[in-house]
Amino acid sequence: MQLSINYSVGRRGLNADEDVKLIQVLLNCYRSKFSPLACLAEDGKCDRKTVAAIDFFQRNDVKMKKVDGRVDPNGTTFSRLTRYFKPKQQADIAKYQNGKLTWERLLPGLSPSIKPADNSNLDSLTDYLVTYKSDIAESARIVSEYSKKVIKLALKEAGMKHAVITSTLRTPAQQAAIMYRNAKANLQKQYRLYGSVGDRVLDVYAENSSKGKSEVIKLMEEKILAELASGNRTSKHCVSISDYKNLNIIDIGVNSTRAASLDSFNKVKFTNALKALKTEGYISGFIDETSKSNQCWHIEIKPNVKTIQ
Repeated sequence: MQLSINYSVGRRGLNADEDVKLIQVLLNCYRSKFSPLACLAEDGKCDRKTVAAIDFFQRNDVKMKKVDGRVDPNGTTFSRLTRYFKPKQQADIAKYQNGKLTWERLLPGLSPSIKPADNSNLDSLTDYLVTYKSDIAESARIVSEYSKKVIKLALKEAGMKHAVITSTLRTPAQQAAIMYRNAKANLQKQYRLYGSVGDRVLDVYAENSSKGKSEVIKLMEEKILAELASGNRTSKHCVSISDYKNLNIIDIGVNSTRAASLDSFNKVKFTNALKALKTEGYISGFIDETSKSNQCWHIEIKPNVKTIQ
């Protein structure tokens, strides 16, 4: 028997259920060859792990210089996935896929190098860095490890190595100082950036801009505190520590991340990766502010809402 798929599987593939399931089965059969892959769910759903497994296989077994994360019918990747299996073995794989043979019965008839599933991690994230910009105070470096892993997932998907967090928790005084600095540079841009609550704080700046810096910042801080007392937040970043621990508010700076990532930087791919993670439920809120004056990706993450191996 010769195994085959009808349509492409993987990134930008047609991803018919039975085709995807066969590719997942084949990747699981080979998983010991491309450690550290974990066992894929053989559910016919082309998820992020399946695409990552295809990428890894293409990079390490097919030796493709530029992987595309897709398996095409009669293509090189599919040929490599099946070429080491004799017709009898391919027939057994088909039986296993159709539920007529157990994994335990299938395994002995395959290559001796293939081992049962282990607990190794498909999404090994140790090669990716998430750091803080140097001017962030130690007291504000409280982004959860879970949130950092989510950012690393985006880096992995985008093919980037490093993301730099440029803003986290802010006190009212810090928020006032930031708004003062930015308003002094370009007040109208700041009015376009904030909502009505922020606009009222900016009005304080506009009405008192002729006064000394410290005095104006103090007046702006007082306005921020007054708004908070009325239940209005000037910025999503301006929250209590306990609230922040329940919902991490994070800005990732474009310029800082570009400088840290060097040649691997790709704004479009990283933006799309963050959007995808929001769709998958890893990110609660996402705002693309890369074209605004603050030039950042704004993300909101509830720690531990999903499992990251």
